[in-house]
Formats: sequence, C-alpha cells, structure tokens
Amino acid sequence: MHTNQPSSPSIPILDLSQASSLSSRQSLLAQLREALYQIGFLYITNHGVNQSTIEDLVDKIPVIFDLPADLKKDLSKENSPHFLGYSGFAEEMTSGKKDLREQWDFGSDVPNIWNRAGSGNGSSSEQEPYTELYWKLRGPNQWPPDEQVPGFRQAYMKYHEEVQQLSYRFVHLIEEAFGIPIGTFDRFWKGQMRPQHRIKLIRYPPKSSLNNFGEEEGQGVGAHKDSSGWLTFLYQVGQEEGLEALGPNGEWLEVPPIPGSFVVNFGNAFEAATEGAVKATVHRVKVMLPICRRFRKADANLGSESLIELESYIPKSIRNLRKQRTIEANVESNGKVSTFLDPRWDTLGESQLLEYYLK
Repeated sequence: MHTNQPSSPSIPILDLSQASSLSSRQSLLAQLREALYQIGFLYITNHGVNQSTIEDLVDKIPVIFDLPADLKKDLSKENSPHFLGYSGFAEEMTSGKKDLREQWDFGSDVPNIWNRAGSGNGSSSEQEPYTELYWKLRGPNQWPPDEQVPGFRQAYMKYHEEVQQLSYRFVHLIEEAFGIPIGTFDRFWKGQMRPQHRIKLIRYPPKSSLNNFGEEEGQGVGAHKDSSGWLTFLYQVGQEEGLEALGPNGEWLEVPPIPGSFVVNFGNAFEAATEGAVKATVHRVKVMLPICRRFRKADANLGSESLIELESYIPKSIRNLRKQRTIEANVESNGKVSTFLDPRWDTLGESQLLEYYLK
C-alpha cells in the first residue's frame, strides 16, 4: 500500500494484491463494493501492469504531441468516421466552454464493418448487417508514421494488451463483490466480435500558463460522466494536480496523482445496466500536466442491444440495490439513474453515437 495518500480520504485506495490472499480478499471485495456504490471513483495499486510498459508509452507522449502541425492536421479526428486521431488544442467543448487540452484517440486496431444501406460493403461475415450509423464508430486507427515516432505503435499495443487484461480481472472482482457469477459480464466484450477498447493520450497546459489564455482557472475538461463505455483506467503523469470527482454530498474531491497507481471510474453503460448500483461519477479536470488515459469502451457487440436486453443479464438484486438503499434512507427517488440513455434512442450504440456528435 502506498504511503502517499490523496488529500481527500473519500477517494479509496484499493491494493489489488489483496485478492491473492484468502485472508484479505473479502476485505478488498467489501472496499470495492462500497466504492462502486458510494463514490464511483477509486485508486488501484499493485494492479499487474508493468511499470516499464507504462513508462515506455509515457516517454513517447511528448514526441507524438510535438509532431509537425501539418502532419497532426492530416491525422485529425475530423478525417475519421470512428472519431480516432488527433484533436487540436481547445477544439472541443464541454458545457459550452472550451476544453484547454489537446489529445490523441486510439483504439484496438479493428477493421471497418459498417455496411452502407446493406450494400455489402461491410467486412464482417456475421449475419448482423451493420447498417446502423453507430457501427461507423468501429474502425481502424490513424497511426503517425513510424519514422516520426519510432516505437510508438509497439509501445501502445503492449500497454493496450496489459491494461485490457487488467480490465477483465477487475470486472471479475466487481462480479465477486456483488456476489454474482464470475463471467456474467464477459459476453459484453468476449463475444465472437473482437471488442474495440479506446485509449486517450491527453496533454493539458500547466497551471502556470493560464495567463496566456486570459483565465485565472482553466478548464482542462468540464464536468461530465464518461459516455463511451463501461469503465476507465486513468494513469496520471507527473505530480501536478487537477482531476476532481463529484462526491456523494455534492462536493468536489481532489484526485491527485499517486505514483504507480491507476484511477478507476465507471461509465454510463455500467451505471445504466446496473440501475445505479455501479455509479458513473461526474468529474472534471482543471488545467494540469499530460495524462495517459485508457478507456474501457463498450464492446461493439453491445451496439444493437437495448437497455432492456442489457439489464436482463444483470441480476435483479443488483439492479435494485440503489432503490433499496434509497428507501432505507427515506429519500425520495425520481427514478432517473443516468442521462446517457435518452428514451428516443433504444440502444447503447445510438446513445453513444449521439454523445460523440454532441461533443
């Protein structure tokens, strides 16, 4: 367990090495269960991702952001129907305000499967026609040339694989913490179609440069929930603080870097599927130093499934957990768990596509 504790005791630190011991495993599961329900934000240490793998990718972050402007423009996300590639500084907005950051989005390297109007242009042999627009979100990366960033692609792929395996192990701990069969969630990302997980590499300007933008306090990214998937593993580079999570009492909790740790938070899909038993927490970033961020994105197999179908795989005891605690606390509930699934959009794929276009 790290001795460098976060400034707020409300953000728990879970030592995953406790899972290897029968005497400490139940304590870990109890901590995880409480964190899922109460906070929706936590640190994990001793997570099994090699530090050398992390550092190999982190070392290349300055290089990829310092590529020539013309090359980055050629690799812009505007050129990708899959929203993969480069986004320039302050090109995106949250809540009507510019986000002071630039970023690269990469995903599992998978082919395009969208089939325009059933014309047979899709590359999948599955029976699903893949004609819905949200299938356009799935597709190949825009890679920078190897000669410009030597070793980047290899470093990315190794990091991707190790964090992917961490995510599967962690989801199994979530299942165990809730007392449901291990493997319940596997069908969402271990089906016949290879899932496309996503990685975001983000560079924020340091707080000392805020005067250059004419602001006293910059918005790295505004308050939001993660819309594009199940859960996020976030690796914070450096020691400058900036990440904040909205606490259960409406207060902003600082989530400062802890060396060697990942911050884990949960996306709208997890919250919607469990009817709030797993909490997708609002969070924001004040201007800070670079971050290497990994999204555990919703499996493409989820695209055509409705919320009712999705919930059918989640035990009712879990889906009723927040309702039961609300009743026990004698607090009136409005029955609204997540803004992610608008009643106009029947499937996760449609909701996710809408979120991307609104962004």
